[in-house]
Amino acid sequence: MTKTTTPHRKKAAVNKRIVLCTSEKGGTGKSIVARFILDMYLANNIDVVAYDCDSNNPQLWRHYNSSVPGGVRTIKFNQHGFSEILKNDLSSLNPVVALVDLPSGVGEYFPDFVQEMESASLGYRITMVSVLGRGKDSIIQLKRLIESCGNQVDYVVVKNLYWGEDDEEKRFIFYEQSKTRKTVFELGAIELKFLRLVDWVYEAIDAQDLTFTEAVNHETLTISKQARLSIWIPTQESELIKGGSLLRLEEVQPRERDALKKGKI
Repeated sequence: MTKTTTPHRKKAAVNKRIVLCTSEKGGTGKSIVARFILDMYLANNIDVVAYDCDSNNPQLWRHYNSSVPGGVRTIKFNQHGFSEILKNDLSSLNPVVALVDLPSGVGEYFPDFVQEMESASLGYRITMVSVLGRGKDSIIQLKRLIESCGNQVDYVVVKNLYWGEDDEEKRFIFYEQSKTRKTVFELGAIELKFLRLVDWVYEAIDAQDLTFTEAVNHETLTISKQARLSIWIPTQESELIKGGSLLRLEEVQPRERDALKKGKI
């Protein structure tokens, strides 16, 4: 496998991204991460096309279809012709970023997909967002991802702290001590955290299929739920902004809580 140590500042010139949110095992929180990233793109008027390829649990489509210009497109990633549809959309719409929420178990299609995107010469660089649970399966998935794609893509590794915010190192001990972590850093990866939000706030958002931004002031959420969310959103935005050009968030600032609560953003 070919490795690269190209600094991120040299990659910043590549300002158009295909961001793939992936995990080989369900239940890691991949779709919630994808939802939050899309929420940030929309809040900052970043030109985005979005695809929900998880037909069994199309969260991105349910929560954001009416918020994205043109809607969230639904299609199977392993369906014949997906690459052609994406290439046509990128060519005709020329968005700054394409966000794709993937189902589990599609890693075998990554090499062909990456090759097709590169050969199209549309000026987009792929970022693989690998969302980790605390188990060993997540490390195996990340290792396979690296072996499949090498330095042809960029990597953002997200540790979902739903699995343990208070004792992070112990919760992610398999990952922290793995050779895979060292390898992905050698490939220029950025490591981020997805902060915990209590279940009853998630449940209230999901019950109405709301976006995160909508939920802050939505009448179905109690004042305490709105307050928790208005604190959590800017804090989580500050964390994901560290992904910089790899997530196409290099020019973004976290929103202020007061502005969120007043519905100004």
